[in-house]
Amino acid sequence: MGNSVTAELAQKAQQLIEEGYCILEDMLGADTLQHTRDVAMKAVRELSEEQLEATRSPGTLINSNRHPGLAECIGNPKALAALEAMGFGSSKFWKAVIISKPGPSPRLYWHQDCMWWDDPRAYSDYSPMIFLMYYLDDTSRENGCLRLLPGTHRRWHELHTMGEAHTKDINRMDDEDDPRFLDYLGEVDVPVKAGDLIVGDARLFHATHANTTSEYRTVITIWFHPLFSGLEERTQSWIHHEFHRRHAQWPPEALEKIQPVIPDYRGTVEPPDFNRQPDRARLG
Repeated sequence: MGNSVTAELAQKAQQLIEEGYCILEDMLGADTLQHTRDVAMKAVRELSEEQLEATRSPGTLINSNRHPGLAECIGNPKALAALEAMGFGSSKFWKAVIISKPGPSPRLYWHQDCMWWDDPRAYSDYSPMIFLMYYLDDTSRENGCLRLLPGTHRRWHELHTMGEAHTKDINRMDDEDDPRFLDYLGEVDVPVKAGDLIVGDARLFHATHANTTSEYRTVITIWFHPLFSGLEERTQSWIHHEFHRRHAQWPPEALEKIQPVIPDYRGTVEPPDFNRQPDRARLG
């Protein structure tokens, strides 16, 4: 990488550490972008109306288990090189999710996704868990772009007291007056172009605007665990077992495309229960 690229990625890394997110522009080539769109929309078309209604707020929540066609996106060498240069290398993959938000559909609620608040790394600059969001469409407030509360990955917020993410009631948006759908001081919109990549800290509170258009707005969210060997053994064990439980049956050519990010824990520690709730005293 040239000096200018390295300097730019250093700035991105600092933003990720301080604010909880950064944007890497134009990270998917045209062919991979179109291929990933095709895979995602085929999966969306297979859902029933009942399944779509069950996830009105977030949009489709289609796990990568049965979709090896996502391998090119997950194992994208350009993104992995950027993470390495930013100091978030040796990342290992857990799963990806196809999140396609139909139009029209309501806001996604505020939530944070970290599952490893018992791991000491959860209270450091380097989160035990990050998300890579590849948007497959240009996004705006009108079609439900991402919105974030910068800094909430490292400090306590009242939203921490309002329940966990992705429960059935909140996914269906049973209560439209739930405070997790409201506006909050300091939130920012993050509109991007198709093929851009948002790298975010799983501890960060994030949500989306409503999709008020008549079109789907689709993102592939990939869960990575950077600096894998620095996590507690039990955390490594869970990630390893969950990855292989979900993806062991992928065809060899798909597994080859994600080989650098496949977790390979060889210890004997049993996978633990995960914990989505931080210790307020340690979070600050």
